[in-house]
Amino acid sequence: MKNKFMVPVFSLLLTAGSASSAAIAAATQAAPKSIAEKQSLVARGEYLARAADCGSCHTQSKDKPFAGGLGLQSAFGTIYGTNITSDKATGIGTWTKADFVRALREGIRKDGDYLYPAMPYTSYTKISDADMDALWAYISKIPPIRNTIPKNTLPFPLTIRSGMAVWQSLYLKPGRFTPNPAKDAAWNRGAYLVEAFGHCSDCHTPRNLAQGPESAHLLTGAQIEGWYAPDISSDSSSALAYWNVKDLAKFLKTGNAPDNAKVFGPMQEVVHDSLRYLTDSDLQAMAIYLKEQSTRPTPVKASKAYLPRLQAGKLVYENNCASCHQSNGKGINSTVPALAKNDAVTATEPYNVVMAILEGFKPQGTWGAMGSFAQTLSDDQISEVANYIRTAWGNDAPANATPWSVGNWRKDATVQATGPAAMLCPNLADDVIAPALKNSPAGLREAAGDAGKMAGLVSSYRSARPSASEAEVIEALSTAYCRVVTTQNISQARMGADIADFANRVAQVPMRGS
Repeated sequence: MKNKFMVPVFSLLLTAGSASSAAIAAATQAAPKSIAEKQSLVARGEYLARAADCGSCHTQSKDKPFAGGLGLQSAFGTIYGTNITSDKATGIGTWTKADFVRALREGIRKDGDYLYPAMPYTSYTKISDADMDALWAYISKIPPIRNTIPKNTLPFPLTIRSGMAVWQSLYLKPGRFTPNPAKDAAWNRGAYLVEAFGHCSDCHTPRNLAQGPESAHLLTGAQIEGWYAPDISSDSSSALAYWNVKDLAKFLKTGNAPDNAKVFGPMQEVVHDSLRYLTDSDLQAMAIYLKEQSTRPTPVKASKAYLPRLQAGKLVYENNCASCHQSNGKGINSTVPALAKNDAVTATEPYNVVMAILEGFKPQGTWGAMGSFAQTLSDDQISEVANYIRTAWGNDAPANATPWSVGNWRKDATVQATGPAAMLCPNLADDVIAPALKNSPAGLREAAGDAGKMAGLVSSYRSARPSASEAEVIEALSTAYCRVVTTQNISQARMGADIADFANRVAQVPMRGS
């Protein structure tokens, strides 16, 4: 989907394992010989390319499908979607099937350079050999379109692709999808589509400072493109808890949910460009798998001490929102989306609601526009009305919007002027971050340019937390350094590059026993 890969890319400097020749050989089976078989394989490949949403990231304009050029925005610059047509000069016309398979499964281009994880190869590695054959049969037949792609605008050291080797060694787990023998065919089909082709975890799983997925929090929700991709995990607060399989399958196909809820943001593009083309049986299978991940939550009630603030939020709502969304939160059918029982509203975090208030909406189909309230409502008022919306009309989301969080998110809203802005460093647990914070700002800065001092920092941290994994060491020390960098009057892109470089240097220190 367009611009969905907003996560910054951190370049890290270790050597990854070599390409698996056995895996590539297994995926380069002989093509079918008959014309009918070839046509069938290409048609299946086209369907699978839709399921994988290939066209969205590799298409800038409709008259040049798959010719690349679309800028995928990150906090640190722009990564441009590549030309994957059969053009030999600017596309992948010189690639073999082995080159293609290696890129999708191992994140390595034909020239041996590493791909940035904007390409979801961490999910595509699960695609079966047969489906990989079909994908290649279709992709290799895309007519050539000459289209030179602009250079990425990432600051140094993110421009060094070889630095992705350590990122892959930590977060890429090669291997095909393995069916669960305890589950039926529909569940396993849904799991395969969600985990491999749909790469749902790319948006719905939070990432650490090194931008590796936090596997312990799989599908629990994450910020993406100025939105919060909601929790769709097995946690009791999952956004899917109230829906049945039929409603969920309908939502995946149409973007329309029960009670007048409507998909917006990046997920709208997923529905438009990918999911609506899938068969009803495949959507049903995905719904079966996803629905089993969630359980109905226990309603959350606001404490008596918090009720006055909810009343203040109700007043803000009545004065600014009720004329369109109605006093009952049900909106106006096909014109104004409902807020009651809307999963974007009741997500674990209030990010979607707050950003909608700050940024507003452009008209989308039959849905009208909504203006920005960034200039008319204070951080206090926005947090109050967000919490009211999240707890009114049967909504049982936590009332966890705060003036502080609104103020920080306001910096990222598109209505605000651009310029230097403090990044939000990860909020690690006290026992994880405390040993890293014992180092002075000066000591952390010195270690960034001195291998000996960096080794000392790593040794000190591991002495305090001997059971910490390599990834935890990198994240904790980089988070401590993040808090130092954000006090400097430099651009956010420069901050990100400095933090990435620091993470690189931490990763270069040998960490035996991790």
